[in-house]
Amino acid sequence: MIRLTEERLGLVLAWLVIVLLAVPVGGALWLGVAHGDAPCILCWSQRTSMVLMALVSLFVVRYGPRPRYLGILVLLGAWGTFMALRHSALHLARDVGQGFAGTIMGVHTYIWSWVIHWVVLLAAGALLVLFRGTLSGKPVPATAPSPSAAGRFAMALLVVMAGANATQAFVTTGPPPYIGQGDPVRMSLDPRNWVWSTAAWSGSVSWRGSWTIPTPDPAGVDPDPANGPLADLPTLEVRGWEQVTAPLTGSLVGLATPQPTAGASDADDPVLAITDRFGVYLLDSSMSRVLHRVVLDRGFRIDLSPLAGATFLSGDTIAVMSTNKSYVLLRPDPDADPAREWRHFRETDGGVTELRRDRFATVRARQMFALSLAYDPAADELITVSVPSPRHQRLVVSRFDGADLLLASEFLPRPAAGLTLRGSERGLGEYVVTAAAVADGLLYAFSAAYSTLLVIDLQSRTVAEAYAVPGIIEPVGLGVRGGDLVVAQSDGRVAVLERPLR
Repeated sequence: MIRLTEERLGLVLAWLVIVLLAVPVGGALWLGVAHGDAPCILCWSQRTSMVLMALVSLFVVRYGPRPRYLGILVLLGAWGTFMALRHSALHLARDVGQGFAGTIMGVHTYIWSWVIHWVVLLAAGALLVLFRGTLSGKPVPATAPSPSAAGRFAMALLVVMAGANATQAFVTTGPPPYIGQGDPVRMSLDPRNWVWSTAAWSGSVSWRGSWTIPTPDPAGVDPDPANGPLADLPTLEVRGWEQVTAPLTGSLVGLATPQPTAGASDADDPVLAITDRFGVYLLDSSMSRVLHRVVLDRGFRIDLSPLAGATFLSGDTIAVMSTNKSYVLLRPDPDADPAREWRHFRETDGGVTELRRDRFATVRARQMFALSLAYDPAADELITVSVPSPRHQRLVVSRFDGADLLLASEFLPRPAAGLTLRGSERGLGEYVVTAAAVADGLLYAFSAAYSTLLVIDLQSRTVAEAYAVPGIIEPVGLGVRGGDLVVAQSDGRVAVLERPLR
């Protein structure tokens, strides 16, 4: 094995520093001066870690391999790797050829940053393995030899690169309290074109940055219809109450009825119920007896956040969805294989098979949770309705093709003629839809906020009608039963409403 002495270690490190400063750090500087490529706030964090790694490596060149220097080098490499991954994660899921800024040999700079930091960590580990000297914590003797020519050149290059990058940072970022931009404008040496921003200070502090979306809490919304964004709504009175009396484990978080069939009686149709403990239940029509029961394994392959939506599909297939838009398709099956289903279910009565588990991918509803799931048999599409988040105060209807469960279309419904907003600052995005069902081309969406039933015409993509429904507290499920709508509350009570027909 190669014997790496302290002198050779210093020489190798000096050349590695030269390469680090000249290629990635100097190359990034050249992109800015020659092509106007301005770093974003995440770019600066990665470039800063490279300069600091070069500085610490030169400490080793000048003073020898001290444990504290090597420890700091590893910490800087780990920090830079994290920031590069953090940056890359924002863009890796984009479509083919898409990304942020330009590419080098087909790869964007934030990917190169991840590679560079990993190479630095690997090089540091390899040098430690090959080093045959002793890591010393003693003071440097006065007679310590001067660095080699390569070491002196690396030190001079560090001063030049640090100064040049500091100048670019001032031009593109500005002095404190300006800290950089998420989407910087083209770099210019003309002060009239400098853009300094403090926008990055806004928002909550989180490892995921702006991707941090708080979990929705329908229990904390205002249920008073008089405070909703739509004014002068007619009232839809509750015609009667029913009760889910079947033994369920946990609180009810979703309820659905089978798709209505023209000319058929639904008196004996089963009811689908889900609970906050990942229980999925098929109940009889009276909701007093459990026909089938499973408890999903929330961590099997696809992570499930709390369940929030359920619906019947064509045939006897059922679908349940969690708040993060992950879904599970199930089917009652007398021939279910207990050995195979063990990995899917924590508990099962042995009569249910899991068909599929995956995630709904949205565009307009990205970074938004969904608390409702419906099925349109005419179009063979599953439908979700987003709930507002601090980043996006809007109502998005997303439709997924029943053949492959990929996104078919999305739209932001608008109020139809006859519906009036209380003010220009109000909008449909204030509604928190927690239950939905489809019948006759209409999407019935019940909002826990302001206890309002929205009737959305799927063809015109408008909220055709809206009704105030006082007396509904924490609605979690909605079903169509003949000429009625049934709205389930989290406490198991089920309100019966007359179904509005256009």
